[in-house]
Amino acid sequence: MSQARSTPLMSQARSSSLKTRLMLIVFISALVIGSITLLLILNITYRHEREENEQQIKQLMETVSYTAAIAAYSGNTEIANDVVKGLLLNNVVCQINLRNNLGLNVTSTRQDKLNLPALQQAGACSLTISRALVSPFDSNEMIGRLEARIDSNVIKADAIHNTGQLAFSLIAFLLLPLVVWYAISRLITDPISQLSQQLHRLVPGSGSRIDDPNASTSKEVAQLTLYLNELLYTVERQLQDKHDQLLLTDNLKDKYHYLAHHDTLTGLPNRVLFADRLGQILAHAKRNNLRCAIMFVDLDDFKIINDTLGHAIGDLALKEFVQRTQVSVRESDTVARLGGDEFVVLLPEIDTSQDAVAVAEKILLAIAQPFEVAGHTFKISASIGVAVYPEHGTDEYSLVKRADIAMYQAKRNGRNNVRLYQQE
Repeated sequence: MSQARSTPLMSQARSSSLKTRLMLIVFISALVIGSITLLLILNITYRHEREENEQQIKQLMETVSYTAAIAAYSGNTEIANDVVKGLLLNNVVCQINLRNNLGLNVTSTRQDKLNLPALQQAGACSLTISRALVSPFDSNEMIGRLEARIDSNVIKADAIHNTGQLAFSLIAFLLLPLVVWYAISRLITDPISQLSQQLHRLVPGSGSRIDDPNASTSKEVAQLTLYLNELLYTVERQLQDKHDQLLLTDNLKDKYHYLAHHDTLTGLPNRVLFADRLGQILAHAKRNNLRCAIMFVDLDDFKIINDTLGHAIGDLALKEFVQRTQVSVRESDTVARLGGDEFVVLLPEIDTSQDAVAVAEKILLAIAQPFEVAGHTFKISASIGVAVYPEHGTDEYSLVKRADIAMYQAKRNGRNNVRLYQQE
């Protein structure tokens, strides 16, 4: 029998088959390596996103902790609602809880997470960040707790989104071994070198991009240019998002600081800011051997206006009362609202006790004219008690107490009058 001889065509067929098999090996290897790499990147990105979001939420909780402590200490539901709603601006937060030891329990849930029990059961909102609240007046007293639930699905979605954008560039780099089978080395290295030089000159955030490929550029290099430009856009967008988030944090900090120190209806300083300014005024008076005064102002029978005309009319009347009172005092004086129809006026510098009495009488004269509010005409009177430093006390407690006593003496004396504190 004659031995079969291999022809050049058969050798070429075997050679082509081997080339195809080698190419498949390279493609499958690249696919496996790419999949494993993407999974690793996804896992690392998810952990990074989770840690970054937790850190941002902790920072935001630290920013509002003082305001939350004020709400927990005072039991003010309005401030507590502002705190929890402000924290819900972060899109990874499902729910915020603010509790105190006296029964205050304010909970707010994102509108898109209303079915929170089902999400918690599924494990989406099971991660909780908790911060203990301490008294603003005693750092050793625990008065409540602020808790935030985090939606892990949002973090996973962000991680998948970021990984997907990085996947294009990764795929392009992993496909380079296949390009070697179809292109000459010079046609590959030169465009990549040009891209590297452009990337080296680029500054993230400047808006600059890699030059668009020309007609002679290979498809792979053109895709790489496109993906790199998309990556640059992603980096710039993330930098802008981080800047916007920092700006939002600063705005929330300013807002909560204002709410913690001012009355929401009149815009006047509240009890917290009043106590701070009283301490500063007394310290200034002691250092410079000056007199100062505190006046307690309580509107007479103001409850009748609320009961007969409604709280909306009462609120407008309070605003009108504040405007008349502020006109009657100096710019250096402080008018604060303690709550309801109770106000206080601080006079940082006076010559005699009668100067404070004169200011109080000026306030009574200013509010003596009838009030015209929303078509209603009525009169408002007030009882004012005055206490002077140092004659009636040398500390905040004694001055506040004696001004309050003087105010009740004015009420017992027929209301609508001024009473200077007298020990008898």
